[in-house]
Formats: sequence, C-alpha cells, structure tokens
Amino acid sequence: MSKVFAGATIRMLRDLHGLTQLSMARKLGISTSYLNQIENDNRALSASMLLNLARTFDVDPSLFSPEEAKRNAGKLKDALALAGITDFDERSLRDLSARYPKLAATMSQLAYSQAPVDQVDAYEHVKNFLFSKRNHVEELDELAEKLAKEIGIPGLRVTRLSSLLDQEFSVTVSFHKELPTSRRSYNPATRTVYLRNNLNEAQQCFELARQVAHLRYEDVLVDLTHDSPWLPDEQSRALAHVALAQYFGAAVVMPYGDFIAAARELHYDIDLLSSRFGTSFESTCHRLSTLQRPGDEGVPFFFIRTDRAGNISKRQSSASFHFSRSGGSCPLWVLHRSFESSGRILRQVAQMPDGRTYLWIARTISSTSFGFGEAPKEFAIGLGCDIDQAENLVYSRGLNLSPDVADPIGTGCRVCSREDCRQRAFPFTGRELATRESESSDIPYS
Repeated sequence: MSKVFAGATIRMLRDLHGLTQLSMARKLGISTSYLNQIENDNRALSASMLLNLARTFDVDPSLFSPEEAKRNAGKLKDALALAGITDFDERSLRDLSARYPKLAATMSQLAYSQAPVDQVDAYEHVKNFLFSKRNHVEELDELAEKLAKEIGIPGLRVTRLSSLLDQEFSVTVSFHKELPTSRRSYNPATRTVYLRNNLNEAQQCFELARQVAHLRYEDVLVDLTHDSPWLPDEQSRALAHVALAQYFGAAVVMPYGDFIAAARELHYDIDLLSSRFGTSFESTCHRLSTLQRPGDEGVPFFFIRTDRAGNISKRQSSASFHFSRSGGSCPLWVLHRSFESSGRILRQVAQMPDGRTYLWIARTISSTSFGFGEAPKEFAIGLGCDIDQAENLVYSRGLNLSPDVADPIGTGCRVCSREDCRQRAFPFTGRELATRESESSDIPYS
C-alpha cells in the first residue's frame, strides 16, 4: 500500500463534527500530537488508522485517498493560470480541493470560462470531460466486452462485424477502398461503409466497431454527453460523441477483462501487448490509460502524444498528473529526447515542482508514407505513472527509483514555479521579474 497523506480531509472531518484536536484524538484513541502530525501531513495514515477513522465517523475509507484532491488541485491550478491568475500557494489549492472538492471543481469550470476563447476550444472541453471520468467509461466498456464475445477471436471478428452490420442495419462493408485521407467512410444514402485498403485486421475491427457504436448504441452515446457540465456547447458535445465511439472501438479490439489480465501477466510490456492484440504502440498505450474499472483497476497511467515542435495533440490521464493547457511542455522531459533515438523506448524518473515523482517511458512512432514526396507523420508517445506504481512495470527494472535522483521537470515554463531552471524559456506568468544590471546570471527570468 502506498503512503496516504490526508491531513486536509481529516481537518475537514473534524470541522464538520465540531471537534477540537483533543476531542477527536480521544474518539480515535490516539494522542493529540499524533493527530497533529497526521493533520499536517508529517505522518502518513496507516491502514489501521484509516479503518479507525472510517469506522469512528461512519465514512467510506476512499474519502481519505489523496488522488482526487490532487487531480482537482491540478485542474484548478491550470484553469487559474489560463485565466491569468497565478499568485496562489499550491498547498492552499490542495487543501481547498481536499476540503471542498465540489467547490474546487466549480472554480475550475468558472476559471476556464474566463480564459481566452482560443485557449479553451471544443477539444479542451472534451479532454476535461474525459478527465472528469478518469479516462474510463464503464458503460461503453461493458457493452464492448459483450460485443467482443459476440464476434469472437481475431480472424473471425471482422467477418462477423460485417455480417452484424448487414443483418441488423442493412449496411454493406466495402473493403480495400482507395481513400486518400480517411480510414473509414460511411455513406448513409447507400448504407455502405468503406474501409481503406491498407488497414490491418485490428484496424478494420476498430473501424467497424466504431460504426456499430453509432448505429446500435447511439442512445448511450447521447446520454453520456447530454447535459454534461464539461461540454458547454454543441460542438464540444459532437466531438465527445465521436471520441466515445472511438473509445468503444478500442474497447472491442482490446476488451477490458482480457486486456488487463494480459497487461498484468506481461508486466505492462507494451510491445508484447501490441503483438498479442495486433494493435499499434500508440493504441496500446492509449488503452492502458483507460483501465480504471472500479474494483479491477490497472496502473493509473498518463498518456501523451507530441510532435517535434512540442505540440501536444493527445493527452489523457487516469490519475492525478494534470497536463498543462498553457505554456507548452518541459524541454527536460524524456518525451522530447525520444526523437534523438527513433523507435527506442527511453525511460525517466522525473519529479514535478510539487515533489511528486513519476516513471515515464517515451518512444517515437511514424506513419506509413503515402507515396514519394509525402512526409510520414512522426510523433513521440509518452506513458507515465506514479513512482509508487513503477514496480508493476517491466520498465522499472534496473532503474534507481529514488526521488533523490529524479530529473526535475515542470508542466510548462509559463506555469512552472521552479526558480533555478537554466532551461526556462518564458517567465512564470504573473511573477515580477528581477532586473540586475550588476549581475550576469545563467538562470533566465529570475
């Protein structure tokens, strides 16, 4: 069990019951000094103390998990930065998020609404929507598992999906179509699905499963996006609708139960998982970031995709790591070094300014060329997890996982509070710059 620090939550519980530290300590049968240490996060909660708290105050033990507070604090910090508010204490944000999670979530939404329009578009709203679900949509995973059992193993499933579309919806599938810019195209007038000629079996299955999602489970997709506070307009709801169909397609190709069992068996070795399920490195990493079924959770991963210029085109998180939506990404991150070692998996133990330490792996991927003169797409894929989860991964073998040797990284120069970074490209937003005519410093933007 990883260490649990829940001082803010315990103070909230004490305040709700109108107790002093002395009276609460007596109820719990512990010393006041011990309670004081726990409340100030100088001591972690033991398993016995967590159960003692839950039993004494009749609350769910999950209340004391710090993950949701950290997630809310990360969202709130970034939302405030987007709105131009950076003069805050990070510990105070974590305290607020632990004590009043609904208030923190409401403040995040208000801050996003005050941000410039060009910084919070429909894509950002959809990412917020998925982030609020820990990147896991249980309704779709259950339906996808049922369909996966219905269509069977690779070699049979594409044929059976084609038959399903034909028999249930009078939709014909046309394979090996030359489509210059699309992998799949559906013509509702002729009720025909066209698949591009260079798709492999897993890709064909994914695209046909997406089509099934739109035809068989349209009401489920609508229910999931309807009236969500994270999807404030028609464009973001339409985009979320597409994203959920893609989620369903991936869940059919990599059914939850089979996939998480294989992930644990193979110690989350991405290449071996890709080989077993016939999926790409990127698709496998993306699916790994969604395995948060209650009672059967996988490692909470963070998934990201970026290009050589540092533009982040995909980011998903099922844990408390919150990707910055302003200020770019950190140049000290292993993700950017991966372009120097094309196709090789690189590893990094990295620490954020708040002291949390993570294991990151990164590798480049490239698309098939579409002919002479057409440059293939190239991206770096990153997958990370909290250092407490690192021992579950094959990638931790032989690494020193101590936070003392971790590389210091940040969420992006404009919102990174590190004061001694020689790599800083921009000043921390909202902080006054020091100008010293008598000194030449190696550290920019003091």
